[in-house]
Amino acid sequence: MSIGLLASTAVVLATALLVHVTMIFLTLAPANVLKTRDQALIDSYVQPEFGQDWKLFAPNPKQRNDAIGVRLRTTGAHRVQHVSGWVNLTDQDVTAIKGDPAPSHTSQNMLRIAWDNSEALHGPDNQPKGVRGVVAGAYLKRIVLQRVGHRWRGETITAVQIAGRYTMVPPPSWTGEETPDTTTYRVLPWWPVTGQDYKGL
Repeated sequence: MSIGLLASTAVVLATALLVHVTMIFLTLAPANVLKTRDQALIDSYVQPEFGQDWKLFAPNPKQRNDAIGVRLRTTGAHRVQHVSGWVNLTDQDVTAIKGDPAPSHTSQNMLRIAWDNSEALHGPDNQPKGVRGVVAGAYLKRIVLQRVGHRWRGETITAVQIAGRYTMVPPPSWTGEETPDTTTYRVLPWWPVTGQDYKGL
């Protein structure tokens, strides 16, 4: 291979690397003239292969604590129905990683993201917003059923009711701000459970 070809290849690779680093930098950088002017070009390069869901220069952590729970309707002997108490699935996830030197947040993140997606794709009346809302609700239900299993205390699960509890994260003591003391809830309607919901679990 000639020196000229090697030099040309090096220039092409260096240019490609420079373009890539510049595009990633611009997509993460705070708003500026260049980013505003060329936003469509930047997005067309970065999405979807190099998309980021974090901010390098201005991190935006969650400002509330979410807890997701479920209660179950079951059918026992002589077709008698029972309703369980609330089971705090988020608390189970937190308990599972406490004291673990290398904890995995996979289950916790899966549940939280499924809840967030379902919440965003359902209206205030808890009706799904189109097909994506139906799919998001079914996905959330399957994740919950994966956690609780096919039966609850020896009885067949026939329906689930999922709810979220939101508590604002208290501000740092040095800010002098009041600690919010409000806790809000979102309780979804009962969703029937069939054998199809367990398919593949």
